[in-house]
Amino acid sequence: MTSGIPAHAHTPNPSGTWHVLKDHLYSVARATQFFSMRIGTEQLGFYAGLWHDLGKYNPEFQSYLEQCHRASTQGAPPPRRSQPHAIYGAVLAAHICPPIASLIYGHHSGIPSLADLRNKLAEKRQDASWQTVYQSVLQRAKQDGIPLEPSPEYRQEIERLGRDPFRIELFSRFLFSALVDADYLDTEAHFDPDKAQHRGTYPTIATLWQSFLQERQDFMNQVDPTTAQSSVNRVRAEVYQACVDAAERDPGVYRLAVPTGGGKTRSGLAFGLRHALVHQMDRVIVAVPYTSIIEQTAEVYRQILGAEAVLEHHSAVRDPVALSQEQQDQLDEGATRFQAQARLATQNWDAPLIVTTTVQLFESLFANRPGACRKLHNIVNSVIILDEVQTLPLGLLDPILNVLKELVQNYHVTVVLCTATQPALEGSSYYLRGLDHVQDMISPDQAKAHFRQLNRVRFEMPPQPWSWSDLATDLSEQHQALVVLNTRKDALAVLDALGSQEGLFHLSTLLCGQHRRQVLAEVRQRLKAGDPCYLVSTQVVEAGVDLDFPVVYRALGPLDRIVQAAGRCNREGLQSDLGRVVIFEPVEGGMPRGDYGSAVAATQQLLKHIKLNLSDPDLFQDYFQRLYQTVELDKQGIQALRQRQNYPEVAKRFRLIPEGSQPVVVNYDPACEQIMRQIRRRGLFSGDHRALQPYLVNLRPYEFRLSEGSRVEIAPNLWLWEGGYDPLKGIQLGSKSIDYDPIDLIL
Repeated sequence: MTSGIPAHAHTPNPSGTWHVLKDHLYSVARATQFFSMRIGTEQLGFYAGLWHDLGKYNPEFQSYLEQCHRASTQGAPPPRRSQPHAIYGAVLAAHICPPIASLIYGHHSGIPSLADLRNKLAEKRQDASWQTVYQSVLQRAKQDGIPLEPSPEYRQEIERLGRDPFRIELFSRFLFSALVDADYLDTEAHFDPDKAQHRGTYPTIATLWQSFLQERQDFMNQVDPTTAQSSVNRVRAEVYQACVDAAERDPGVYRLAVPTGGGKTRSGLAFGLRHALVHQMDRVIVAVPYTSIIEQTAEVYRQILGAEAVLEHHSAVRDPVALSQEQQDQLDEGATRFQAQARLATQNWDAPLIVTTTVQLFESLFANRPGACRKLHNIVNSVIILDEVQTLPLGLLDPILNVLKELVQNYHVTVVLCTATQPALEGSSYYLRGLDHVQDMISPDQAKAHFRQLNRVRFEMPPQPWSWSDLATDLSEQHQALVVLNTRKDALAVLDALGSQEGLFHLSTLLCGQHRRQVLAEVRQRLKAGDPCYLVSTQVVEAGVDLDFPVVYRALGPLDRIVQAAGRCNREGLQSDLGRVVIFEPVEGGMPRGDYGSAVAATQQLLKHIKLNLSDPDLFQDYFQRLYQTVELDKQGIQALRQRQNYPEVAKRFRLIPEGSQPVVVNYDPACEQIMRQIRRRGLFSGDHRALQPYLVNLRPYEFRLSEGSRVEIAPNLWLWEGGYDPLKGIQLGSKSIDYDPIDLIL
């Protein structure tokens, strides 16, 4: 670092301006302080931001920036050896303000375990040559006017946290999130000022509520008077009014049990917006378990509120876990524009309405990597609506419910537990365990009445198992029908059994989102026109997808999923007779492992001893009791790891889908092709992941490995699929790559 030349944080932006380090430190400090005000630790936030990049005062780092800049101007790759800098601020914080040491240390690479951090710090204390550089860094920071002693108020903030290890662990994640987001935003303002200027332009909650009311009035004016008083519409009106009335109550935990077709999507949104407005909350976060629901739910909300009001976020954003160590080190430093772009292409949930998945929400709450954690501080002061909460894995319920309780008690969050399976949220349900003062939006008696009123189908079960040809034979006698299978492999087998039948469609996560939308649109058009229509699907169609078939075939599965599938039959209650739902046991079918397989076994035992009256809530009470008999609610030992502040191991073990997944981009239409051309030309921008979401297909790790010759990396950890893609079946992986796991319940 030459005398008289200021130290820099990043290489020049497209305008040729270097990023001055002192400016960066103060900007990040002020932003982290602002974000931290909502959790009552603005002083801790300020100094975490001020000290996070102290290590960049190291002359070696300044030399590294110069090398990066020269390489960039010459069109060469950046130097292989980076200059890690986070350890310097972490050592200072460990001496003066220990709670922020791990956050500074991990602001690029991830929060370390407490034990690992102590070892790293001890190594540096014993390294005389490193200590010499460290003292030089502190001296240069002082000369630049950076205060290295915090104001005394930070001690009071620490004392207010108390000694509860779970509270401290979650607080650290939120403060880490505030630091990471502040760092990313200031880096974005340097490298991409146009993008930064467009942030914060979302409509307010008040504006969204007024738009919702206006759209509802328009919607009600268009309802056909002959169907306005149908049992379905009466239930929907009662559910809506109950949700609006409940929104006036105090923040806390609410439960909402509404049968399929009861208008839960609109009514839940009404509660969220009204409750957020009344209690001055910042946003509404809707988390759903299926990729198909998030696409449909987001589309419904856009139609109600406008396209710019909704941030749809599911599987597109992943931390670069598949990178080489060399690539990872360079991204961690984020010194150059293109490295920074790869880091900044993550969501921070700054919109007033977020539609996401339960995987994205909860794996972020237990993550340690910066990209996944960046959004967390924006969960504070929000309404979280958990749709189909009974799909949350029982083996992770203890840590999930502990975090939800903490959010409600200390972060001004309201949680809504939604289900279309009423007894799942009654009495001693495990999904209520540890949650205090759960309030009903709809009384249990009224909910039971709704379930009885919306009984629109009759169930039947063949006495013998069916082969795929048996199923095809029965299907040939129908004009329109939906078939729901347990696995993607079974869905493909049924498609083969049906051959080239007119009006045949397929829905699963083998199709990219844009393809699924087009399939649903064409299916709805055929159903309305009375044309032949046969939809073969996995579980993606079961919850929240607005379809109305006269006949539904459901492979034997979990009891609650069977009832969900039945919700796609005679959905509007307009048939002259009850709809027909056939529960069949496949001869050739596979079965997902784990909780799903256990639920199928419990269902099979139950159906042997009862009549097929699946609208009886008492039946479900028995089902859930059977399901809960031998369950472990913290199968991975997450809570013990959280007590020890072992953040990396918590992140590793907390997986709603155990093996995770890797998205690949399917070049499905010209719009996708244009995005890919732009990325190849100018690198990855922060909005690209969102734009690519409709074109993603998620692969399991072994599917990703087996497809090495069918994909190409066009940006760090962004893969373009170059293999086969069938217009009916979707991505072509080969029969050995299609497994029996319920991959459709994800992302």
